[in-house]
Amino acid sequence: MNLINIEKLTKSYTERKLFCGASFSLQEGEKVGVIGINGTGKTTLLRMIMGEEEPDEGNITIANHVVLRYLPQHPEFAPDKSSLECVLEGNVTDENRWSIESDAKAMMTRLGIKDFMQPAGQLSGGQRKRLALISVLLSPADILLLDEPTNHLDNDMADWLEDYLKKWRGALIMVTHDRYFLDSVTNRMIEIDKGLIYSYQTNYSGYLELKTQRQEMELASERKRQSILRVELEWIRRGARARSTKQKAHIQRYEELRDRQAPVQDAQVELSSISTRLGKTTVELEHICKAY
Repeated sequence: MNLINIEKLTKSYTERKLFCGASFSLQEGEKVGVIGINGTGKTTLLRMIMGEEEPDEGNITIANHVVLRYLPQHPEFAPDKSSLECVLEGNVTDENRWSIESDAKAMMTRLGIKDFMQPAGQLSGGQRKRLALISVLLSPADILLLDEPTNHLDNDMADWLEDYLKKWRGALIMVTHDRYFLDSVTNRMIEIDKGLIYSYQTNYSGYLELKTQRQEMELASERKRQSILRVELEWIRRGARARSTKQKAHIQRYEELRDRQAPVQDAQVELSSISTRLGKTTVELEHICKAY
């Protein structure tokens, strides 16, 4: 079943174009990792799917009766509400009224939130992110949209979330820089690159191989274009004139080849370098400098 369908999406900020005719669809049960260099529009894509931002052009269609739950990158809560109140807000129904509080407390304890009555205004950014994650996971959903869900999680917490999402039966779209998480949880990767969305039916390790193949095909196509262009350029230099319909068409083909943009060298996608978690150490420092 097709849950989300995005067609010819265009989105710009001032003169900067994030998406230019991009398309994407999400099927039932798919767990999708979203990657791209910083500033390509990963968070914007999630916000547009949630309806928090509007595309400039294109259509975003979500199947009827589908429930989405969204974890933003920087969640905010009313500062005077307790941690428990923040988690329960919007999650209490007639069906779960007698069980949800104990479920919430168990999940909060699991993610290191032990003072249930502490006001949200006293929490760190990491604690607020974990509260938001708990709130998102506490109620049933058909699709989870998670923006950097492993930020501010220690190794044990990340292992718990990984296990939870692997067992979860709904669909998932997740932005993360955690390569291990992408390898373990996702079954499809999408890359936002130069305004388009490229899809790979694999996890992160498989994506690396398939992307290399795509880039090699693009380079081979560019070499062929340059070879043809050299021949056409010689024809033009010999004094071709657009005296006939045939020659006009020939010149137009040359101009189209000449103006076609060559493949652009990609910047590096910043991801955690580890492919497995080793022991309890997940912090790696290199070339550190500090001054006042």
